[in-house]
Amino acid sequence: MKRIGVIIMLLCATWAIAADNVKKKVVISQFVDHPALNKTTQGIIDGLAKHGYKRGVNLDLRVESAQANTALATQIAAKFIAQQPDVVVGVATISAQSFMKYAKKNQAKLVFSSVTDPLQAGLVQSINKPGHQTTGVSNFIALEPQIELFQTIQPQLKRLGFLYNPSELNSLSLLKQLQALCPQYGITLQAQAANKTAEVAQAATKLAAKVDAIFISNDSTALSALRVIVSAANKVKVPVYVSDTDAVELGALAALGPNQYQLGLQTADKIVSALNGEDLGTQPVAFPSETALYLNARAAAKLGVTFSPALTQRAAVVIAERAS
Repeated sequence: MKRIGVIIMLLCATWAIAADNVKKKVVISQFVDHPALNKTTQGIIDGLAKHGYKRGVNLDLRVESAQANTALATQIAAKFIAQQPDVVVGVATISAQSFMKYAKKNQAKLVFSSVTDPLQAGLVQSINKPGHQTTGVSNFIALEPQIELFQTIQPQLKRLGFLYNPSELNSLSLLKQLQALCPQYGITLQAQAANKTAEVAQAATKLAAKVDAIFISNDSTALSALRVIVSAANKVKVPVYVSDTDAVELGALAALGPNQYQLGLQTADKIVSALNGEDLGTQPVAFPSETALYLNARAAAKLGVTFSPALTQRAAVVIAERAS
């Protein structure tokens, strides 16, 4: 009998160890590779590690990029759902939307990140009570201080260009807001669509010829081709502003935006809530916990723009001119 008791104790201990070592499965679909979203995804990975979920130890983590292709995002979502993960994560609006139907059918717990307008995108029923085991982190910050920044740098700014992909609902939401706001600042908004990355160069060239500045705000298609936009704008001495601070180093003149890595850390908190069995649908959507001003002195020199000492002092980061 003692021997049987010892065997039972050993089996229980083995089962307990096995239970402790069960890996949680989290899958991340990122719509496109560019600095801002890459920082967000890295923040998610690091945030999970801080919560004790370490890749390859107790966490099965899989990350794929849709390469700015909506159809590919849909395919990635279907493949990931078939793997029965504990949580699915959509980084950027289209990737998040690709998981939406599964969340609504109670086939997945969905956490989104870097989605500008989750309500307009149909991801949530409301900001405070998202529903359908879904919640996440928006990258939206108010447009007014951004427009004011542009006018601080360019007091004579009268025509603002907005390049966007009409397939991205977050961009359509921003377009509507800008159309309402710009007249209040004495600015005429010129919108230019680019449905895919291959169309960006032509769209940027066309837009740069008729505006005083170009604004790219959280549009994954445009951001993935930002160097092309900057190149076209530089030819006619037109500044490019962005809302992603991590994209300034690619040639944009300035950005007032969220810390994308911090967004990833905030997203990780939401994922952990899901892994702990909490109802995501009752958790309000989170917004950026901090914003920062980035200035590009290198781009300013090319454009003949001068930043005031007061503005430079406000900046969290100033990308310096290269030494001659």
